[in-house]
Amino acid sequence: MKRLKRYIKLYKTYLERAIKSRLEYKKDAIIGIISFLITNVTSFASLMFIVQSIPSLNGWTMYELGFLYGFSMIPRAIDHLLTDSLWYIGYWYVKNGLIDRFLIRPVNSLFQVIAEVFQPEAIGEAIVGVALLVMCGSKISIHWSFANVVLLIVASLFGAAIFTAIKLITCSIAFWTKRSGQLMSTAYNFADFSKYPIKIYHPVIKFIMTFILPFGLVISIPIEVVLRGGYNAVVISIAIIFVASILSLLGYSIWNMGLKRYESSGS
Repeated sequence: MKRLKRYIKLYKTYLERAIKSRLEYKKDAIIGIISFLITNVTSFASLMFIVQSIPSLNGWTMYELGFLYGFSMIPRAIDHLLTDSLWYIGYWYVKNGLIDRFLIRPVNSLFQVIAEVFQPEAIGEAIVGVALLVMCGSKISIHWSFANVVLLIVASLFGAAIFTAIKLITCSIAFWTKRSGQLMSTAYNFADFSKYPIKIYHPVIKFIMTFILPFGLVISIPIEVVLRGGYNAVVISIAIIFVASILSLLGYSIWNMGLKRYESSGS
């Protein structure tokens, strides 16, 4: 318990420092938020432009797709806000021998890596996501039950954990290969498939989306439950928590194995 309290206090200190650092360049932070907001609005507009040419996509209307698209941005925004520093591991830190500063302090190295960066640009992502949920949600029939509400909360929070775990697993590969940024991007961008109903895909893609890179499990399937039923909300919630826990433990294990191989070579 004392250790937990210590890390909570430390995280608060790191967070305050990171926010102050970003606020030193307020214009850059604001531009970043607006940029992400515009990027996501443009991406959604492109989707709607395509969808308008057809009456529905596998039975999904334009507003239902908008609701799914909006929800897909919530766990991603949470992950982006809090753990964006993992990208540095895959692209630069291991390659350039910059992990040392995290190893000489009497604090968990992964905690330090994650806590040192706070990305306000993710706020723009979250704003667009919430706006789409509200606007599109008002146009469609949603099965609001206690179990479904809990499912969406679980999918948002533990979905963010799954995004982070996949980044952690793939960035840790850099301890063996020096760089793993491209692998990180490939795995992470697979989440874009979850912006559409999972049932439209080939069985191989559906399998990957559910069991290998389970973005579909935390985005597509929960929204299908809320809009159409077909799955048990409680079972899906439990499955999401279980998968998030397993992937997080796997990621942390690979991280620790990688640290044992780390050499401050700078090459």
